[in-house]
Amino acid sequence: MAATRRAVNLLDQARHCRWVVRTAIPCYAAPALRFTTWLILLGLSAGATGCGRTSDVRPDPGQPPGVAELQSPRSTPVAPPVPPAPPCADDGWTTYGHDAARTSASGSCLFAPLRPSWSFSPHWVRGTASHATRTVVGGDAVYVTGGIGPTPTLWRLDPATGEVVWTYVTMADATRDGWPTITSTKVMLVDDGVYSVDSITGKGHRGELDAWGESLTDGERLYAENDRYWDGYGLYVSAFDLEARLLWRRDYDALVRFFTAPDVGGVALDDGRLVHAAQHGALHSTALSAFDPVSGDRVWKAEVAPQSSPSIAGGRVFGIEHWRGEASDRLVARTLAEGVLVWSHEVDRARGPAPLLAAGLVVVHARDGVLAFEQGSGAAVWSAPLARTAQAVQSATTMAAATGSGTLVVVSGSDLHVLALADGRETWTGPAAPHARRVEGPVIAGGALYVVADGVVVRFEGAGGE
Repeated sequence: MAATRRAVNLLDQARHCRWVVRTAIPCYAAPALRFTTWLILLGLSAGATGCGRTSDVRPDPGQPPGVAELQSPRSTPVAPPVPPAPPCADDGWTTYGHDAARTSASGSCLFAPLRPSWSFSPHWVRGTASHATRTVVGGDAVYVTGGIGPTPTLWRLDPATGEVVWTYVTMADATRDGWPTITSTKVMLVDDGVYSVDSITGKGHRGELDAWGESLTDGERLYAENDRYWDGYGLYVSAFDLEARLLWRRDYDALVRFFTAPDVGGVALDDGRLVHAAQHGALHSTALSAFDPVSGDRVWKAEVAPQSSPSIAGGRVFGIEHWRGEASDRLVARTLAEGVLVWSHEVDRARGPAPLLAAGLVVVHARDGVLAFEQGSGAAVWSAPLARTAQAVQSATTMAAATGSGTLVVVSGSDLHVLALADGRETWTGPAAPHARRVEGPVIAGGALYVVADGVVVRFEGAGGE
């Protein structure tokens, strides 16, 4: 009973002191600092002094005066939670812009620093200049396009060593640096013709002659554009089966023979819409249109002058457009369903490649730097002062994202830059190749980066690769 009475007295003293002390010596005893209900239940008490009396316990000179610290009876340190590993998905890079929607964003991870692991420089016969131009990756193979002299050529490489597995020579005579497209069994190429090549054996054939432009697949069909009219068909967007046989053709224009359109248009596919950015110069077929990919029926058409390949995400189409009467180009977002304008921003010289779409951002590489905007509102998010030095054509890409690690690779001059996708902060930089003059076409797959430097494919291994 006496112990209980002493505990009750402690309660009264604590209430009078109001738990606020501003003097060097507290007005209540040290045991009252750690007072909790369990003391009463156990009947424990300690000698204490009331308000205005001095405690036998002196304060720790290392602690600020008058700060009460309440603790549990048995406090044990708790280790901080271990952050989960990034969700790294090895989804390859199977066509221009990574996928049919042209997001230029892989689910893979890429961690800096990067180190070169192998390179591939095409060689054929002595005295014939050969070069690589574009790289795609799918499954256990790397596919490279380029030229043996002017002849479009396709190579399959071993991804671990860079050794050649097979070579397919088209026997055509005018390469234009086309990107290949991989299906489950075929490698398709639209470069001075439409070609279907068996991915295992390297045997293939041509479906039609004189076609140059982007291509993509939905797994059953090949969709392609032609932006050069020489000896074959005129300008168009078409659908083929995977044996390169024509299914339908739209936006056809054969008015001017030997016409080469500005190489800034392209095609993108998502959510049942095939979008064609037809940049045919002064010809009437210049427009941005959407088609039903099965029937080829036109769904909508915007009378604008596209200045980039399109990309699609979240029910919207993104691209660079030039509007009549304006001096500058615009980055534009339109609805995929109807082509209605959602927002636009003036940008300076970002023509050519499709805008990159990742982490809710739309990112373009302009003349003076990289610009990132919100996909939904168009609000500016960040910028990075890395000049675009590649050609202003759709095929000469300079950016690739790895969403698993939240990183963005940017090519500027002869250097590679790794940025944080969220805020544009640079985390690493290094040369693509010694004294390289032309570096472009970054591709991320399987924890590695592939670029083409002066006609040579270079593979970089990321730190802690998958």
